[in-house]
Amino acid sequence: MLALFLVYWGSPLIAHTIMSWGFEGDQYLAISIETRKEKGEQYSALRGFFRQYELTFVVADERDVVRLRTNYRGEDVYVYRLDVPPADAGRLLLRYLAAVNDLREQPQWYNALTDNCTTAIKRIAGSDTRRSWWSWKLFLNGHLDELAYDIGAFDHSLPFPALKAESRVNERAKAADADSRFSVRIREGLPRMSP
Repeated sequence: MLALFLVYWGSPLIAHTIMSWGFEGDQYLAISIETRKEKGEQYSALRGFFRQYELTFVVADERDVVRLRTNYRGEDVYVYRLDVPPADAGRLLLRYLAAVNDLREQPQWYNALTDNCTTAIKRIAGSDTRRSWWSWKLFLNGHLDELAYDIGAFDHSLPFPALKAESRVNERAKAADADSRFSVRIREGLPRMSP
């Protein structure tokens, strides 16, 4: 199962995206594309346009990257299951891992507009995806979930506003906290989250 997390920390126009792969035995692997800040360095959206931060991939358990945002930073987090065949999800994971390895050999700059947590996903996925993801919503990615819904990448059994409301995981994440079944618990009761 492939899931998309959207994390809002300020403006509803901008979100941080995290991709997560589910495996048998309720195991989940999350990958977050981020800026690599030096010790003591703070993120600046303006500086993010001017080659100030290196690009990095955080490969982690959801308890690390999601719980950090829900339980410690108090950011709003939503999770959606993507309608992707398992073979395509597997190919995307292999491309992500190749991109992680490529950074070791050839570092890249983060760019708030052209190479960020969302546009990098589009670049990694390549042109062989089943749907067209090109939209202004890639750049104002707080609307990425709307785009995914509109192009049929999410379940349509609920109208989008209801799907979004049900996909917020903050309360579940706080209740699950350090539970080893954190990823399962935050998905309980969410639309189409079982394999």
